[in-house]
Amino acid sequence: MKIAISGLSGCGNTTACNNVGKTLGLKGINYTLRNVADEVGIPLVEIHHLAAKNPEVDCALDFKLTTLASREPNCIVGTRLAGWVIDADLSVWLQASLAKRSERIASREGKNLQEVMDETNKRDKHNIARFKKLYGVDTLHHDHFDLVVNTERLSQEQVAALIVAAAKLAENNWERPKNPYPEAI
Repeated sequence: MKIAISGLSGCGNTTACNNVGKTLGLKGINYTLRNVADEVGIPLVEIHHLAAKNPEVDCALDFKLTTLASREPNCIVGTRLAGWVIDADLSVWLQASLAKRSERIASREGKNLQEVMDETNKRDKHNIARFKKLYGVDTLHHDHFDLVVNTERLSQEQVAALIVAAAKLAENNWERPKNPYPEAI
């Protein structure tokens, strides 16, 4: 089984990926711009600026992500575009308000809430425009996702439990059309 989990910053993508992966015994693949920034030794904000100017950054990231995922028949992939770039057995979109996402990010990074909210809102707008321009993907539309989870009022455990339940249903009785996006991307 292959599961793709996507969502904007602060929705709980990484946490859900880790929790669901542990529960189902699936290898987690979560390769993001944060990983790229760490690998090249520059701050995350700089890699975002670089990606905005140079589409090769996103293309290289998504190529690496799809390559890693293609080597694992049973895995869980958690990134912004996982639901678009991976042909998964179950695709999940996590959502939460800008305020809640910013609160989570500020808490984990020890930053000022208003500054994080401004940064996150700006980054969301840039990412949405960038992915639309680069791939023709509108990350505000989730019609092809199998499950949309509002993480606003749910605990990490509840989010994971919903995804695990959907995965078990998908594994046992699921007729899912092929994701049209990976070939286009």
